[in-house]
Amino acid sequence: MQGGWLMPRTGITREQVFTVADRLADQGIAPTVASVRSDLGKGSFTTINQHLGEWKALKWKTEGLTASLPPAVESKARESLAVLWQFAAREAEQAIERIREAALRDVSELQEALEDAQRQCAALGTERLELHKHLGKAHETIAALTAEIARLSESLGASAARLEDVEARLETILRDHSHPRSA
Repeated sequence: MQGGWLMPRTGITREQVFTVADRLADQGIAPTVASVRSDLGKGSFTTINQHLGEWKALKWKTEGLTASLPPAVESKARESLAVLWQFAAREAEQAIERIREAALRDVSELQEALEDAQRQCAALGTERLELHKHLGKAHETIAALTAEIARLSESLGASAARLEDVEARLETILRDHSHPRSA
């Protein structure tokens, strides 16, 4: 193209070849360069061959190890796993027991704190009732004292009026005695 850019070809990826090869193998078809290319619909034989060779090597390595494990090795491996499992289970049980004991201690402490708080609430409730009784008595005393003050104020007012009356009569008597009467 003149003045334009050439678009690079997009090739196939390793993952695409592995996916197709896995699918063909799962269907019971031996993956070949031709069958993979036919399924993909594109790709160079060289690229597909390289990726397919990798796939076969990985498959053989993965499947070959499990298939060719000698019975004695497998037996020892199972025994070792059983011992490891027992150890892990024992450790887990001990950890669970430690956690359970700690939780029980926490629950016990919280229970004690709750009971203490309930006792304090009960004591405060009793104290509140006592204070309420005292407050009631104080209100009664204040009412009685207020009534007594009112009575005494009234009595004082009456006494003051009588005193004024007595003073006025005394003045009159004193005036009359200081000026003799002429008769």
